Amino acid sequence: MVERDLIREPLDEAEIRALLRGQPASTLYSFRSPYNRALGIDPRNLTDDSLIAAMASESRLIRRPIVVIDGDVVAGPNRARLEEIARVHGKGSG
Repeated sequence: MVERDLIREPLDEAEIRALLRGQPASTLYSFRSPYNRALGIDPRNLTDDSLIAAMASESRLIRRPIVVIDGDVVAGPNRARLEEIARVHGKGSG
């Protein structure tokens, strides 16, 4: 398992695109982030390229945590989903 603090070590645009692997940028974008308002962003009006650029410039716009398992990205899972992922992939306790 690899952990990365996205605030201290932000993802760049290439890394975001690599995580997305052709999925829409909205997969990783945190639409509920208060930084949308603070930065004056209305993400509903942005293209994928603009969403990716915004996430690269302000990592608090990325849904966290990001879990990548066997190449599949799960962004922003809650505790129950994280426990399910761990169980299914043999890392859970029960």
